Amino acid sequence: MRCPRCNTENDNRTVCSKCGYFLYRANEQNRKKMTKSQRAAEDAKTVGKRAGRIFKIVWIIVTIIVLSAWLVLGMVALTGLLGK
Repeated sequence: MRCPRCNTENDNRTVCSKCGYFLYRANEQNRKKMTKSQRAAEDAKTVGKRAGRIFKIVWIIVTIIVLSAWLVLGMVALTGLLGK
């Protein structure tokens, strides 16, 4: 790849060896084209991550509800024993 700043040829480097200019730019032209199976795998990873986050949140909420219910039932049982 030729540096646009100093016209030095840099082969496959991402930074110019002469002036230090960054040759790589994150745009559509610099990306590799993904196959359909690669896109499907990336989509599955994204969906899996989101589902995992949602599962964690639901798990925390259920745990809080169960622990709260046990606490309330324990308090009711304790007050029932003390009231007799």
